[in-house]
Amino acid sequence: MEYDFIGNYTHSLDSKNRVAIPAKYRSQIGDGKVVVTKGFDGCLVVYPLEEWQKLKDERISRLDPMDSRSARDKMRKLLGGATPCDVDKQGRIGLTAYHLKRADITKEVVFTGIGNCFEVWAASIWDEYEEDSKERERAEQ
Repeated sequence: MEYDFIGNYTHSLDSKNRVAIPAKYRSQIGDGKVVVTKGFDGCLVVYPLEEWQKLKDERISRLDPMDSRSARDKMRKLLGGATPCDVDKQGRIGLTAYHLKRADITKEVVFTGIGNCFEVWAASIWDEYEEDSKERERAEQ
């Protein structure tokens, strides 16, 4: 299946650390199974189970922890930080305490589609990232 996660959406965690996946993303997750892992730049990344398997088979399995610290770091980040998760009937996923801490998520989150997966950011960190991005764009002009 081809995924097309695009756009930004803001949602809030509930009291049980669950967050509703945006409907436009949810409709693409047929079996309701995803993997949440640490992403880069301070966010979490959510992969439909099928995409997670592809990532493991095509990219992660090629990393050799004996080759470099960079390979070990990527493996630890992606595999060590991964948690399988079922999307509940209300379209929510539960975020673990580990994930909340690593991404500095407290209440408001921003979902950002990046094609075959989507990111989950603490709203405040996303705002900082956006400002930094603007500064980088200005510097490149």
